[in-house]
Amino acid sequence: MTAPKRIMIAAWGSRGDLQPVTSLALSLKEAGREVLVFATPPATDLLLDNGIDCLIAKENVAEFVEQMFGQADLSDRSIGGFIKLAKFAKVYLNSPDYVAMQKADMISALAAAQNFKPDMLLVPNLFYGPYMSIAEALEIPVVTFDLQVNHPTSELALFTMEVGKVPQFLNRSLYRLKALAYPKTIKPKFDMMREICGLPLATYTDGSRFEVWPHDLPQICAVSPSLCPQPADWPAQKLMSGWWFLSTSNDYTPAAELVDFLRHRPVYIGFGSMKGNPEFCTMLSTLAIKSLQLAGVKGVLLGGWAGLTRAALDTSTDEGKRLHAWAEENVFEIDSCPHDWLFPQCAAVVHHGGAGTLAAGIRAGCPTIVCAMQGDQPFHGSLVQAKGIGRYLGMVGSPKLSADSIAAGIAEVTTDPAISAAAQAISVQVQSEDGLANAISFIDKMATSFSYPWPIKNQS
Repeated sequence: MTAPKRIMIAAWGSRGDLQPVTSLALSLKEAGREVLVFATPPATDLLLDNGIDCLIAKENVAEFVEQMFGQADLSDRSIGGFIKLAKFAKVYLNSPDYVAMQKADMISALAAAQNFKPDMLLVPNLFYGPYMSIAEALEIPVVTFDLQVNHPTSELALFTMEVGKVPQFLNRSLYRLKALAYPKTIKPKFDMMREICGLPLATYTDGSRFEVWPHDLPQICAVSPSLCPQPADWPAQKLMSGWWFLSTSNDYTPAAELVDFLRHRPVYIGFGSMKGNPEFCTMLSTLAIKSLQLAGVKGVLLGGWAGLTRAALDTSTDEGKRLHAWAEENVFEIDSCPHDWLFPQCAAVVHHGGAGTLAAGIRAGCPTIVCAMQGDQPFHGSLVQAKGIGRYLGMVGSPKLSADSIAAGIAEVTTDPAISAAAQAISVQVQSEDGLANAISFIDKMATSFSYPWPIKNQS
């Protein structure tokens, strides 16, 4: 089989998830490929604005986040808080309406693939992992992708854990535990997709055992090897490609007031798509503004889905009134802004450690402070700490993370020359990487060399 000319990509997530996919789709088009993306709104505007053919899913990620976390306090680190959130998530994810919407999207994606007739399918491993079955049904190659380091290795802990948290010899054991638990959670979705595609549930087409995770199919981890080198024990069909960046700064026209404010070299604080109840928003906004005030620095506060704003402060208290008055003079609020334009003009970036924000801050050479909430964020924060390019201060809601600790972190990363030098050095390394070219080269290689457990049309 020759290098694929018609490529379909399935993508799930917020702007931070779809921005790398948009950059990959653009690079594929520039390389002469025809591309169709099946993706979840509302960040599908990125694809459409960049001229990418896009089929929009019924599932809206903003609504998903609202339903999952809009009434939750993500800072509640108690056992009761975790149990409450887990129970609510289980009920929602298995609700008849949500399951029916997922089924409708699966049917729509398969129909789109049958109509588009791709000769390669790209799918993310996590929420849209079941969509890999479309490739088997169409008898075409598939490559899965992640924005995290999501394949077993003895060198690193699970991507949901801090690096170095457990002895290295336990790393593979933890992956084995995940391999027992995760498939049971997600397999009903795989079963639904395989039934829709007319495939057996327990085996691949060739009769070999079907694996939900970890699978042996080709896989790209769109992570910078400068931050996290590719593990030596990964097989040849796994690649740490480097990050997939989308250049947006040339299309952005900032407000004059923002340009003027950035002359102060402020500190950025934003928490992306992390969303909770109104009390959580008040807590997070207070934490952010108080940290800047204690550090004695001006800040840019990006609202995002987290809703960071001085308007959320509790001004019925004396502290709330003082912080509000201080923020009016010293904090510039924006709902959104291209990170590749904004971050190079900031003294440091403080954020949750989401993959997209992390990559943008490191590429810009900014000292980084990670205040994690969930998922891959503690892993990313611990890598920042280990590389000496900033600080990981812990989880939001944990006793050790406070406005005082963030303020101390801001003071350290903006004055320590060793941290600044390390941040600049890794920035140069990341800018020298071409994650998109690496990914496309790998996709072509896997299409022509990997032996899939199903027959490939026109296999040479």
